[in-house]
Amino acid sequence: MVRIKLARLGLPLAGIVGLWLASAMASTPGTVSFTRLYTDANGVSHFSKEALPLAPVAGGQGMEANLAVNRIGDVKGVTFAQLKAGATEDWHIAPRRQLMVCVRGIVEITASDGQKERMTPGQFMLLEDTTGKGHITHATGSEDHVALAVPVPDGVLTRK
Repeated sequence: MVRIKLARLGLPLAGIVGLWLASAMASTPGTVSFTRLYTDANGVSHFSKEALPLAPVAGGQGMEANLAVNRIGDVKGVTFAQLKAGATEDWHIAPRRQLMVCVRGIVEITASDGQKERMTPGQFMLLEDTTGKGHITHATGSEDHVALAVPVPDGVLTRK
């Protein structure tokens, strides 16, 4: 596998990451835009554009009174992953439901339906293609791609 695990992080940082995501990437007031990569009933992966609603912290006081959040739950196994510039991970499925946050570099993901999406620093994608053909990941450009992988528990960020 081309990915190199750089660090494993615990629960406290996961909460901080969640708050950072909520505040840093809101595309419209009260939401955060992201791309979902999912597998259909035929095993083909597709992209969809999604919006994550943010709500005020219930009973928030002090600094929390100014925050709008969407909790992704208690997570374990948060990981940084590095893919060398120019490297390609051939067809593979996501090892679990996870948010992949682009920290550095540019990555291009190809779904099995042929669609391609690029992620640049500050963007994130929910990977749910844990079955089927999966996707291809390619680090484009001259800089290594570094991502933060945040596991997403079942029942969280589900399609309605």
